[in-house]
Amino acid sequence: MMNSLFATGHIALWLLVAGLFFPRLALLVAWLGTGTYPSNSLPELVNFVSWLFFPRFLMAYYIYTDMGPNNLWFWAYLALGIVGCFGETGYARRRVTRRTTVSENGTTTTTTVEEE
Repeated sequence: MMNSLFATGHIALWLLVAGLFFPRLALLVAWLGTGTYPSNSLPELVNFVSWLFFPRFLMAYYIYTDMGPNNLWFWAYLALGIVGCFGETGYARRRVTRRTTVSENGTTTTTTVEEE
């Protein structure tokens, strides 16, 4: 049972680990010719669009077709894909304004204002 949870199947271990942190980059490196790109039955256009918009779900699909759903890698990719979709979306919209004023005697004062 424990062996099947950590199995890598026909997908290289480096691709599984790197894909958790940098899924697009890992798939691009694998596609460029390392010979470790996961074989699949998806059309190339679907592969490309999935790579562009949903790379973790694409990796989860590759793992599912290679090793099935009873695998820790599959569930890790699925969980990170969902977290990535509903992650901290307001972070990029926050604007920070800093103003530095210099008084006549040479001291500086910096004020920071955060706007939503």
